[in-house]
Amino acid sequence: MEFFVALLFVVAAFYFILLRPVMNQQRRRRRDLAALDVGDEVLTSGGFYATVRAIRTMDEGPQEIMLEVAPGVELRATPDAIQHVTPRTTEGAGSADGTDPE
Repeated sequence: MEFFVALLFVVAAFYFILLRPVMNQQRRRRRDLAALDVGDEVLTSGGFYATVRAIRTMDEGPQEIMLEVAPGVELRATPDAIQHVTPRTTEGAGSADGTDPE
């Protein structure tokens, strides 16, 4: 009986320490990719910061995202290449203390 209690404790610890954080991270990533829109700034798995210029859904195969890494330089990527979506900032909003940044 003690063996089963210990085994149950180990399984519960494994779930809460390892599996649950990974599942939450995957859920957050899917949510961020689903909300991806033209104009968003992203970080690719290759370490490039880029701006989303177009999102194309193909009839067959994976979705294709056009990224601009520099003025006039565009890359084609799959959603798997997007590591992180940076939050949008409201342009012209000023800083937190109400002054304009300069």
